[in-house]
Amino acid sequence: MADDLNYYKINTLLSRWTKKNGARPVQASLSIDKSPPMPKQRKAPPSPRPDPVVKMATDIGKAIDAFSRFKTWLNTPDAPKSPNAPKEETVPPFDIQEIPDAMRKENMPMGAKVMERWFAGHLNYGPTDADEKAKINQDGKPWPPDMYDTKLIKLDWVLKFERAKAKYDYLINTAIRSPAAVHQLRTILTPYKDFGHVFTTDFCGKDDPERLHQMFQFQKTPVDGTLSEKIKLQLVAETTNFRVPDDLNAALGSFVFYAAVGHARFTSWYKNGVRMSDTTKQVEVKGVWVYVKDDFSFSDVPGEPSQYLGHWSSNGVIVMPLDGVAALSSYIPYVESPVVIGRKTIKGDVYYPIHNSDFREWQLKHKRGGDFVIFTDRRYVPIDPPIRFDVA
Repeated sequence: MADDLNYYKINTLLSRWTKKNGARPVQASLSIDKSPPMPKQRKAPPSPRPDPVVKMATDIGKAIDAFSRFKTWLNTPDAPKSPNAPKEETVPPFDIQEIPDAMRKENMPMGAKVMERWFAGHLNYGPTDADEKAKINQDGKPWPPDMYDTKLIKLDWVLKFERAKAKYDYLINTAIRSPAAVHQLRTILTPYKDFGHVFTTDFCGKDDPERLHQMFQFQKTPVDGTLSEKIKLQLVAETTNFRVPDDLNAALGSFVFYAAVGHARFTSWYKNGVRMSDTTKQVEVKGVWVYVKDDFSFSDVPGEPSQYLGHWSSNGVIVMPLDGVAALSSYIPYVESPVVIGRKTIKGDVYYPIHNSDFREWQLKHKRGGDFVIFTDRRYVPIDPPIRFDVA
C-alpha cells in the first residue's frame, strides 16, 4: 500500500533491529484509565454465621426475584436490526500499565519489575530539575524513605552484562587512583585524621546507603545510555547494526557505579625513621565500597519535546524511523499517532507512541506513581596496594 511505513522491530535472537514495512497510521488513543495497583489489604475477620431460618427466607426471596427477571427477559422480543447497518470495527484498548508485560516479551523482565514498582508507588516526583536533584517532591518535602529501594536490583545481576563489568573493573583498578579521586579522598578524610582507623559503616550504619553516599563517595564511572537514547539512535538511522535496548537499559538506563571509602588508616608521617610532623598524617585507603545508584523517573529536559520511548503494544515495541515518516511530521522524527501492523481489531496489532509525558499524565490522573532511587547492594573491595597520600 502507498501509505505503508517502515519500522524497526527487535530481533531477540540476534539482539539487533529488523527493518520491516507495513505500518499504517490508525485512529486510536492510549488508555491511562486502568486503576493503579493497590497495596495489599489485611484480611477482614470472618462474619458471623446468619440465623438458618433467616438465611433460608433470604435465599427463597433471591430465587423468586431471579426467576421473575429471567421470565421478563425471555418474553422480551429482540430489537429489529437494520440489514444495511455496517459492522462497527473497534480497536481493542491498550493501557499504559500493560507495558511491563510487553517488556517481558522483549526479554526485559527486570525492567518490567522496576516499572511495576513505579506504578505501585505513592505519588512522588520532583516538579523541577533542581527539585529532582535535591530530592524534593511535589509537596516541597524530601523524598520519603520508601522512595529509596535497596532490594530490587543486585550488583551481581548488573555485572552479568559485559559492558557493565568492564566499567566496574575500570573503576576499581584505575579510576579510584586518579589525581581527582585522591584530591576528593583528601577532602573527605582530613576531618578524620585523628581517628587512627576509619571504618565508614561505623559512621553511616550498615543499612543507610544514602548516608554513605553523601559522606564518603569519592569516585564514579558512568555506564551506557537510557532506553530512550537507544531508541533515538534508531530513529534517524538506516541501519540495523545498533544494539537493541536490553534489560539493563530498561531497568537502569544510563546509570553510575560509585566508589565510597570503606576502610582508611591514619599514621604519623615519618621520613628515614624520623617523625616529620605532629599534624601531618599519612593515609592508606585499604578498602572501598562499590555500588550502583540510579534515579528511576520520567523527567524531561525543560523546553524540549518529551522523550520518545518507542511505539508499544501488548506484543512489544517497535520504532518508527525518520526516513519513513518525515513527510508526516514537521517537528519530530517519528509518528505521533498509533500505527497498525496487521488488523486494527486484533489486540496487539496497534502500537502506540509512548513518551515520558504519558507517565506524568498518569501520575496526575491517579495521584499515584513514585519516582524513586535505586541502590544495589554494595560490595567491599580490598585495595592492594592501598591508595596513599598525606593530610595535614
